[in-house]
Amino acid sequence: MPEPVADKTQQPLYIAPANPAGKALAERLAAQGYVIAGLADNLKQGDGLINTAQQAKAGAIIVLVPGAFTAQVAAGLLARGFSKQQLWWVDAKDQLQRYRLPLRYYWSALRAELLTTVFGALRAVVPRSGYLYYAEGFFDSNVLLCYREHQREQPQQAWLLGRRLQQPLPELGQDPHFLGRMSLYALWRCLRAKALVVDHEYTGQTFSLLRQHIPVFQLWHGLPYKALSGNAHYPQLCDQAFISSSAWFNQHIFPKIFRAKAYLALGYPRNDAFFQQSEQRDWINAEPLALLREVQQQTGDLMIYAPTYRDWGDNDYPLDLVELERWCSQHHISLILKFHPFISRKLGDAMGLVEQHSLQALPELPHIYLYPSGKNIYPWLAEAKALITDYSSIAFDFMLADRAIFYYQYDLAQYKSLRGATLIPDELFVMGQLSGNQAELLAQLSDWLQQGEPADCQAKRHELSALFYQQPATAANHIVAYLQAQSAR
Repeated sequence: MPEPVADKTQQPLYIAPANPAGKALAERLAAQGYVIAGLADNLKQGDGLINTAQQAKAGAIIVLVPGAFTAQVAAGLLARGFSKQQLWWVDAKDQLQRYRLPLRYYWSALRAELLTTVFGALRAVVPRSGYLYYAEGFFDSNVLLCYREHQREQPQQAWLLGRRLQQPLPELGQDPHFLGRMSLYALWRCLRAKALVVDHEYTGQTFSLLRQHIPVFQLWHGLPYKALSGNAHYPQLCDQAFISSSAWFNQHIFPKIFRAKAYLALGYPRNDAFFQQSEQRDWINAEPLALLREVQQQTGDLMIYAPTYRDWGDNDYPLDLVELERWCSQHHISLILKFHPFISRKLGDAMGLVEQHSLQALPELPHIYLYPSGKNIYPWLAEAKALITDYSSIAFDFMLADRAIFYYQYDLAQYKSLRGATLIPDELFVMGQLSGNQAELLAQLSDWLQQGEPADCQAKRHELSALFYQQPATAANHIVAYLQAQSAR
């Protein structure tokens, strides 16, 4: 069996998982003289990265990064053919130690197997009824808005199940079909469900159990620029349908990442805001229309800044807020900041914002607002004159508004170095002006307000829109109709 040898230059090591912490550990071990053959991961795929034991070099061992999910990573690697003897991790001094799965993992696996057997037996005799919209931790917009449309069309057909929710939604308080935990009645709805509708991948035992027995319809939550994990690495899984907003992505990108029987371009419910008048939109879990109008009246037209989250931890966006306030005041612009929850809390705390669950103007910066991170920005995005982003998939959605997009990519080299290859080339993602610092960005914005959008940027956006979107329209109603047609067969 593979064992660490005295001569570090003779044995190949793979580090798992392939995330920033794994890359950092690989660098530290390489500095000690170990031979780093690459990274190992249960989810990600790419150059220099292995997923199965068959891909590993002879005699290689896997070194796990210590963390909260180490047991899950180890279990996934064992399922992919690696042996227990190949699994190692490091102590606080980066010294290699044998890794052993904790006893609670074995008990958890046994319990999951028993529950799966019982659930399957019950489902075989229970009649089917209704559709189950499912989420864990929080409700993303696609599932929530599609459920609401389903409720409007067929009030007795749809149920909304949320597990371990971290966000209160007062609008659901009087909804008898909202299930806020896995109660006995929620389990009954699961047993009877004709379909399970989600917009994320979940790795916990509950979702894994449900998807083995209930047809899954995956709405996902965006057209990707950067690499995704998906579920293609689970050969035993195959969802009923994968639904996105783009036939092009369904043909060229998503089948490599997600396993499904069908790939459909029915649209994303969150994008329905771009095709609706403000009064027609579903404002659940969004800041209200009255507040939007108040902001527009007091501080000017909306401009949204929505950067992506840097999972290696460097999220100190280089923003000179005082200079931004000066620029916004001069041009009568309301700048709305939409950050990842962690970054939003960090900024809110630094600014002394007590209430972070509603829109807040930053202290002494009346034209700059922090949008609540857990709320849906899309009804406001549909009103924005322009979008500022970097590498976020929100750019693909904002194409539907046919308005200017600015790419503030101040860390482009670092981002590509740490994140690796993107799913699509930049020429299929960038459809607006690029900037590497705030002064350059503000100069571009000033020219745009005075002279209009450059013709080449507008032409590029129209070119990509024609490539990605064929006859875009509202999505939620079409998804509901598709679900009903599928279950009627």
